[in-house]
Amino acid sequence: MNSNHQTTLSATLWGMALFMIWGLALIFGEIPHEWEFPSWVQGVFFVATIALLPIGMCIGWIQGFPRWSYPYVGHVLVFSIYMMNVATPGFLFGRELWGWRAWIPFLIIACIAILVTRSFQPIIDFFVNIKNDWTRLTFGMFGFMPLLVAIGFDEMDRLYSLYSMVIITLLMSGAAWFYMRAETQQHRVIALLTGILLTTAITVIAPTLYWQRNGWVNPSGMAIMGGIVVLVMFSPALIGLVNHVVNNRGGRHVMD
Repeated sequence: MNSNHQTTLSATLWGMALFMIWGLALIFGEIPHEWEFPSWVQGVFFVATIALLPIGMCIGWIQGFPRWSYPYVGHVLVFSIYMMNVATPGFLFGRELWGWRAWIPFLIIACIAILVTRSFQPIIDFFVNIKNDWTRLTFGMFGFMPLLVAIGFDEMDRLYSLYSMVIITLLMSGAAWFYMRAETQQHRVIALLTGILLTTAITVIAPTLYWQRNGWVNPSGMAIMGGIVVLVMFSPALIGLVNHVVNNRGGRHVMD
């Protein structure tokens, strides 16, 4: 499904915000200890990923899930699943795992959105929008990418990771910008494909090179994992293929 108009600047910035906030959190999280950078800055962006990004999903839900909101949905769902098995000593719940409490932001979002809209129509719109434009689902899964990057660079030398985080943040934010500004589905696909391929490549290659010098790593396994990430994120293209086949058959039937 093609669009004949360009997305507004505010919607574009909303589409970029998730990747910018997460990217800054990743960057500040990799600043070497010897630089004596205030540790509270990292905490601010960590809180933002927990609090501000769910707010983005809530606004998107109330607005009927516009295109910019899909990464927020993907991020909140996957981040909630991830945080169920995470403890944050010195922050919340001490050394206890978050468990079911990781879903509190999502539950709050759902309650507020339903109370405001007094309708389940936005949920229906969420899936109808995907049926009409499968790239929305891929863009939604692109919202997983910052978390995958954080996991991929875990326990590595901070200075080594820092440069990669800066590049990855620019790539993710740039891909979101061009995706949101694209006027056709073809251009949206190119924006996502470029961003996902390059971000995945860095997340695979940089840690592989590091652990080859400082430990042990299976390059083939890392490459396969990267390939799986790309394939999964672009699996929604099957929706577009099915729609294309169905529409063509319907068109031939009408002509007959």
